[in-house]
Amino acid sequence: KVSEGGLAGSYHTTSLFLLSLPKDSRSKLLSAREAIKMALKARPSDERRAKLKASELHKTPSLSNLTPIQRYYTAASKLAQCFNDSVEKKKLNDAYIFGLRFAKFSTDVLPTHDYYKVKQREYINLRNQNQKDLQNVIDSLENVVEQMDFEELERREIQRREEEARRKIQEREGKMRKEAEERAATQDLTQRLNQLNNLFPDVPSGVGDEQKNAELKNITLGATYAELDLPIGSLPPPIPFSQGQGQGDNSSGPPPYDAISSTKNAEVGGSATPSAPPSYEALLGQKADFSNYRKDSIANLRPSSSRSVLGPNSQHTDSMGEGEDLTTFINPLAGPDHLLPASLEYHGEVENRLPSLELNIQTQISQQEYRELRAKKKIEVFQLSTYQGRNSYKDSTNGCTVISPLVAVNHLQSDGAGISDMKIEEIIDDLAPDVLSRVRRKLGLAGHALIIPSDVHDFMVDDKILKEEMFVGVCGGNLLASDHVNGFLDLLENGVEDQPSGSQEEKKDASKKVAAALFFHEHVVSILKVVLADGSSWYDLVDSLPSRHSNNGASGATRTRCKDRESLQTLLHWYACEKFSPADVSYIDTNEWDDHMGVFDPRVFQGFVWKEA
Repeated sequence: KVSEGGLAGSYHTTSLFLLSLPKDSRSKLLSAREAIKMALKARPSDERRAKLKASELHKTPSLSNLTPIQRYYTAASKLAQCFNDSVEKKKLNDAYIFGLRFAKFSTDVLPTHDYYKVKQREYINLRNQNQKDLQNVIDSLENVVEQMDFEELERREIQRREEEARRKIQEREGKMRKEAEERAATQDLTQRLNQLNNLFPDVPSGVGDEQKNAELKNITLGATYAELDLPIGSLPPPIPFSQGQGQGDNSSGPPPYDAISSTKNAEVGGSATPSAPPSYEALLGQKADFSNYRKDSIANLRPSSSRSVLGPNSQHTDSMGEGEDLTTFINPLAGPDHLLPASLEYHGEVENRLPSLELNIQTQISQQEYRELRAKKKIEVFQLSTYQGRNSYKDSTNGCTVISPLVAVNHLQSDGAGISDMKIEEIIDDLAPDVLSRVRRKLGLAGHALIIPSDVHDFMVDDKILKEEMFVGVCGGNLLASDHVNGFLDLLENGVEDQPSGSQEEKKDASKKVAAALFFHEHVVSILKVVLADGSSWYDLVDSLPSRHSNNGASGATRTRCKDRESLQTLLHWYACEKFSPADVSYIDTNEWDDHMGVFDPRVFQGFVWKEA
């Protein structure tokens, strides 16, 4: 038994002790005071994790109640798997990001789906598995944080040692530079003294004053005549010796100048003609070259390893000493292959490219085209006298998933070119509320919950409202992409999924009425193909939500008529742009369409198409 007083001590000692205990014992021993103290204690990886959290602030996805919740559970499971893979591979930044995403999605986003609390066995199993994965991820996240703390401590120690090594190298460089400058100054002074000695050599010892004066006289005279540059012929002729006059002759006549010079030079061992002194320019040109003193002093200081403390641009290569490994010196905790913590820029995400045209520009273009088509009467808007949710005694709130397929099937079964406005109003006020309540009771949904389109379709087929042979197909994608929309319009125009070109079946189906329920941005509308007597077609978009298009300002559902396929495509583009929120605009402007992420993309649509039997 361990008392609470026994846990008093340093933070690290308490933490290690608590982590060594089972979870149940750990929770019992932690008092409220100790828990608060540990929570307020700064951790080495706080700054690193704060940056990772900041990168995820605006990345919480939204979900659509019209999308089956099973798809969101599948996405959550993939996130949990990515988290586990990153933990196993020691990619701590990626693991932390995936763990945050999974926890936030499972606790904040998934519960907002209308099917989250459905008590059918399938949904209960999915919910329980998600909660189990959430608990495992939260437990593992604590281990990830502890490993990040250790990495940060290790990184700080490496940084400290690198800075210490850098400081020592800089001190060594300064000392070597100072020594080199002193050597260069000494060499320069010595060379100058030597050159001056060469200009004025010392006279050998033992020579008398008379001979020294003669030597200096010779040098002076030689320099004087050399400077005057006089011709030889202008000099006075020497006085010759008398015939037979010898060295010992006491004749008073002086010997010739050449003879005197030769005699004196021979006595002192010099040359007959003294050499000219070196010029001052030549003297100064013999300075010592000490500009590259680094080559000899610190030539091999840096190792060839990429972990050089001065960075990859350093040009110095000197040796630190025999048998001394710089990598071990800088980081004794690991070898040269030691990896620092992963970069914050990579979180396991695919980099998104910017779309070619911003959404606000697309919206302006679609609005201009829409206004032009309305002015040309190629698009006309008619307002109905009611809308969904108007009657409280027969509530059709959030009933668009039922109203739209009911409008579609009644259009296909109607006489003449298509369904009347009166029939649409009857569906909204009378028929849809009854079907809504039955579907919600069957699925265990709340009173105003949105219903997934596939559930409505299955219910109507089971209830004989829709016939299986009337179903043409379903398609979806990006409502702003013309190629995706054209696939949907082909189904609507031809009434077949893969019609053979030029066949008789194509003509037969083109003459029949076709209807579709278009699911987009948490709402469902009906698109009806109206076949005229001359074989041409119009397309009506029926929206059960209230809007004001009448002169008296009253609200009502709308029926928007397009006189051709091109007008319908323009209407759909305009309709999509009008639905986007500022958050949607930001997402669209920074993310290209990705089929794998379509479940979270605000541009996604889905169309169910039926035709006349």
